[in-house]
Amino acid sequence: MMGFTAQIVSLFAVGAVMAGGVLGGDQWEPAPSGARVALVVDAAEARHGRALVHPRLLTLDAAIRLPRTPAEAHTNVQYFHALGYRLIVAGPRARAAAVAAHVPALPARALAGALAAVERAGR
Repeated sequence: MMGFTAQIVSLFAVGAVMAGGVLGGDQWEPAPSGARVALVVDAAEARHGRALVHPRLLTLDAAIRLPRTPAEAHTNVQYFHALGYRLIVAGPRARAAAVAAHVPALPARALAGALAAVERAGR
């Protein structure tokens, strides 16, 4: 009985998160200066030492996703393409996702290249 209650609570929690994403999603995206830019970089590439996210990623004027799996990378690439973002991909999973989805994206070899590409795209 306890397992069923936990499942129901989890279901409501997921529904609340999804509703928040649909209703308030725009407030989390950066304010566009010209064309909107998105960066999809493999989570493993985004690490900095023991930190899970490189500090420079937090200062970018771009939408950022850090997929952990090929499926997440594919979803992120298609999502940003559908919204009309200029897309930059870094890491083997993100690059492969862009190729597989036939999405025009600027491939970057590593995180440093992706950061430089985002800065160039913002000008």
